[in-house]
Amino acid sequence: MSASNSKIQSPSTSYSTLQTHLNSTDDTTSRPTSYVSLLDSHETPDAPVLSFPQRATLNWSRTLDTFRQWSSRTLKYTRQLFQERLGQVNRTQDTELEQKIQLLRETKCHYERILNNAHQMSTCFAGLLKTQRSLGESLNELQRLSDTSEDLVDQLVRNSQCQKVLALNGDSLLNSINLFVDKLQTLTSRTMEDTLISIKTYENARIEYDACRYDYELLLSRSHSSDGTVSSTDEHIQRQYEHFKQIYEKSKENLEIKLKLLDENRIQVMKQQLSLFHNAIGAYFSVNRQQLNL
Repeated sequence: MSASNSKIQSPSTSYSTLQTHLNSTDDTTSRPTSYVSLLDSHETPDAPVLSFPQRATLNWSRTLDTFRQWSSRTLKYTRQLFQERLGQVNRTQDTELEQKIQLLRETKCHYERILNNAHQMSTCFAGLLKTQRSLGESLNELQRLSDTSEDLVDQLVRNSQCQKVLALNGDSLLNSINLFVDKLQTLTSRTMEDTLISIKTYENARIEYDACRYDYELLLSRSHSSDGTVSSTDEHIQRQYEHFKQIYEKSKENLEIKLKLLDENRIQVMKQQLSLFHNAIGAYFSVNRQQLNL
């Protein structure tokens, strides 16, 4: 009996054991070993918990570092640009690519001139059709007032019908002109403009690459005259040179592809639209000749 009683714990002992177990469980669940910040979600979960002043200091430090990198790049870019204008440095040149770029800019100017002329033609022709309809109605009204003169009535009816036929057939030609203007507008303001944006990206990449190349060439000239030791600044200059060289080569490759695709698309679109435009004008005068018996 005594042995069995010894195996049974008292209520106080059981409560203390249960409380100890609950406390240990609360400690493991309520106190996490790591803290995931909601403000700095890019930090690792095991990163230390920072107070708000520490966070503000860290964010301010990152802002200053970003501003320092931006100002350094801007200064190099501006320096390279001014030195090129003054002829003090040699710029990286791709003669064939630059000729294609210049040809594209000249071509765009010609296309814009054609677009303006076609738009003016559309506006003037729409006004002509409106005038022809108004003239036909005026001749028809005059015919109603001239019932006593049969010869005059015949001529009024004939000319009134002539103006109405011209206006009716002109609607088809006007639609063709507007379609030509719309396609040309898309080609110049969207397709060519997108390629010009790529050209601007390429030129910026080329200037940044030349700026880093200038610093890298100075580094090479200093390394030949020094004992061969490489500092952290020299390594940074070399990394910047390799980085912007890759960006320049990539932008150059993308630009060459876009220029090729633009040229193919331009030829295809213009060939189709010029054929439709020519056929519309020919059909307009041919139908008018047949219907008016000229």
